[in-house]
Amino acid sequence: MRRSLLTLFPLVLGVLAAAMPSAVLAQAPEKPKLTIGVGGKPLFYYLPLTIAEQKGYFKAEGLDVEIQDFPGGARALQALLGGSVDVVSGAYEHTITQQAKGQNIEALVLQGKYSAIVLGMNKAKAAQYKSPADLKGMKIGVTAPGSSTHFMVLYMMAQAGLKPDEASFVGTAATIWSGVDVWMNRSARTIALTSACAVFGYFLANSTGT
Repeated sequence: MRRSLLTLFPLVLGVLAAAMPSAVLAQAPEKPKLTIGVGGKPLFYYLPLTIAEQKGYFKAEGLDVEIQDFPGGARALQALLGGSVDVVSGAYEHTITQQAKGQNIEALVLQGKYSAIVLGMNKAKAAQYKSPADLKGMKIGVTAPGSSTHFMVLYMMAQAGLKPDEASFVGTAATIWSGVDVWMNRSARTIALTSACAVFGYFLANSTGT
């Protein structure tokens, strides 16, 4: 069974719709009632989904959509694999990792151009941080184990020659937890407004984070 993942710009949808024959656009949806899973809906990262919901774009296409919010993208992915949601709004890398495991997951729509993952650090630790090699021994908060924020920090560590077991990871969902040294998330504004944290890196096309 094919499963679907909405990857994080409505512009793509608009272009596709304009290219479709009017007869195709007039067809009724194959499944008009859908459940979309998302890992942290209030995050700015998922703004395209919220706009589509609040502006009534789903209803305009004849869809009755329920959005279920989960504590992290990995949990939303589990719901997709388990069949409790029909579609997931999440990170593209989940399609790659799951296809490697034999799961037939396909990306439907690109909702954002860059990963936009933020590295926030406890201010007491920030002065010691010079490069990803300094993540060694730190307690790192990610939205959920197996989520895109987790993948990103593991990539950073690998680039610095560190192994995954040279740091510890804690699932914090979409909130900042004071018990960690580093926080990987998708909301720079949330971290910036937290007096105990410093925004240390903003990851766009790559993971250099400057």
